Amino acid sequence: MKLLITGAYGLVGNNICKLLECDYPEIEVTKVKCDMATENNAPYADYVIFASGYGQPAKFMENKLGTINLNTLELQRAFHCLKPGGKFLFVSTSEVYSGAPSPHKETDIGTTTPQHPRACYIEGKRCGEAICMAYKEQGYDVKIARLALAYGPGTKKGDTRVLNKFIEQALTTGEIVLKDAGSAERTYLYVEDAAQMMLDILFKGKEVVYNVGGESYTNILDLSMKIGELTGASIKLGNDTLLGAPSSVRVCINRINAEFPRTFVPLDEGLRRTIEYQKTLYCTDGT
Repeated sequence: MKLLITGAYGLVGNNICKLLECDYPEIEVTKVKCDMATENNAPYADYVIFASGYGQPAKFMENKLGTINLNTLELQRAFHCLKPGGKFLFVSTSEVYSGAPSPHKETDIGTTTPQHPRACYIEGKRCGEAICMAYKEQGYDVKIARLALAYGPGTKKGDTRVLNKFIEQALTTGEIVLKDAGSAERTYLYVEDAAQMMLDILFKGKEVVYNVGGESYTNILDLSMKIGELTGASIKLGNDTLLGAPSSVRVCINRINAEFPRTFVPLDEGLRRTIEYQKTLYCTDGT
């Protein structure tokens, strides 16, 4: 059996690969760094996981056309690598619910417009889902995972997502600086849990669309305080306005829990592991 995964070296993709190596040694895995454009020799596979994407808002907003193309044109190229009768997993995002009140169920619909500051990512993923459904109508076995805020060891130095940025600041300056008052609410999911949930969906999922999220609900200020307690860093509030950032990110995970019940890594433990990993990035013992 062969599996092709794009975005294999990102946070989520890398952890999926580690889990495959550990729990599914019989599957031969081909890793693609980002997209299919330079992978002319990519093999036909029994399974394809499309985990490509710019998870960092700063990255997907600085290359908007690239973000749209990745989730549309490159997605279609990935479908061309799937064997007849194979299974395909598209890693989408909870941002498709943008504009709707949370927690979001899989049947909910977002209400943002193409003029939204983050539209390249939101609409790109929505269009990606529409492409997946079109292939499903042609007989493909397609699954969609709407991922909400995975975190954990495996990010690269300088990652600008809030949780990683806070840890970087704590380890390098001893001070965590928020851009605003930190009232926005988030539910974080430890990346190993995310990887296992996605493989469960791909191999055994009964539905087409699943929310993939955690249970650790907190706001940005409380998150900074948790990281401050674990690192000894102080907290400083700001008064900026974050353009387009949602006030709440929380998905209903009843559907996936009903099929694949699990015990989640608690946020405090996940943060401890993530901080220990990031110490290796910034060459510090955290003291």
